[in-house]
Amino acid sequence: MALDTTIGGASSDSYGSLAEYQAYGAAMGWTLSGVDATDEQYMRRATLYIDRTYDFVGMRQYQTQALEFPRLYNGLVNDWPLNPDTIPTDIKNAQFELAFLIQGGLDPFATVEGVIAAERVKAGPVESDTEYQGGYSTPRLVAIEGLLGPYLTAGRGQLALARG
Repeated sequence: MALDTTIGGASSDSYGSLAEYQAYGAAMGWTLSGVDATDEQYMRRATLYIDRTYDFVGMRQYQTQALEFPRLYNGLVNDWPLNPDTIPTDIKNAQFELAFLIQGGLDPFATVEGVIAAERVKAGPVESDTEYQGGYSTPRLVAIEGLLGPYLTAGRGQLALARG
């Protein structure tokens, strides 16, 4: 099923088109899956992750739109106003970067229990000790966070504070 990239559409499922993803991948020197339907699946999953994980500045342009962009925002992003009738290039590029990581085997929705806090290994007699920190962890996607950063209300996992 073809991607729906209608800006502000009620059934949109991708920020960028397959052709844009393929051109971006070619410019980066990537080898994509070679199967359009598979690449579209990666792009949809990347879009879902971005929309479910990050809290963006402003508000949705349309009440019925399926995706987080386009947005209305009175402030500036990188010293420029957001155009409410377009999808910013950084948002598309973040989707493309994440889609390629998903192709490589990343599951951005995976949670990992018990983050390693300390690890000790002794050579003789053989001994190993691993201390786990409680809670859950998710993969840190630095390239994606860098592209999305200017559009976020606060850092990942942080609350935006405002004076009353």
